[in-house]
Parts: sequence; C-alpha cells; structure tokens
Amino acid sequence: MDSEALREIVESIPPGNWMSYADVVAAAGGEPRQAIGLNQRLTRAGFAGAHRVLKVDGTIAPTALGDPEKVRRKLKREGLRFENGKASQEARVRPDVGAPDPEPAAA
Repeated sequence: MDSEALREIVESIPPGNWMSYADVVAAAGGEPRQAIGLNQRLTRAGFAGAHRVLKVDGTIAPTALGDPEKVRRKLKREGLRFENGKASQEARVRPDVGAPDPEPAAA
C-alpha cells in the first residue's frame, strides 16, 4: 500500500467523521490483511487525521496511536458522538472502491 495514497485518504476524513482501518486500506488500494498493522503504521507516520481511523464497529483500538484516551478526546472535541463506547455509524465515511466510473456527459 502506497504511503502517499494512505496519507491522502487519512487526511481527507472530515472532522467529526471516521473510517475503519479496513475502509482506509481498501481506499488506499491495499490488501485486507494490511488493516492489521495499520495502527502501528499511522502511529509512526503521524498523519493528520489519523485519530479518525477506528475499528470497524466504531470502537477505539486499545492501542490507538499509542494513547486511546487522547484519540477519544480529539474525536469528541470534533463533535463525534459515542454511544456505549462506539462512534456513531452515521458518521462513518466509506470508500467508494470499485464503483463504476460515471458515464461521460454527452457532447
């Protein structure tokens, strides 16, 4: 998975929203198994918006960016709501991977 593509995806997640590790990997053109090590990679890279990458169920990983409580505080400051420890699914951003290109406009 290309680091530049990964950075672009992570930095494009709007404040108050989130993507899962698997969503980020898919959007960056990676293989599903790469989601396993993504938290470590984001921790090392220090990309802006990396705190917006959560587990698929909306929970914050126990090792998220080395400080899961700091991640939670940042997300709450951005307005992301949590219920029973899970971020709102309505705030989840999903990649548009494999979608057909729109038809070109008629000339």
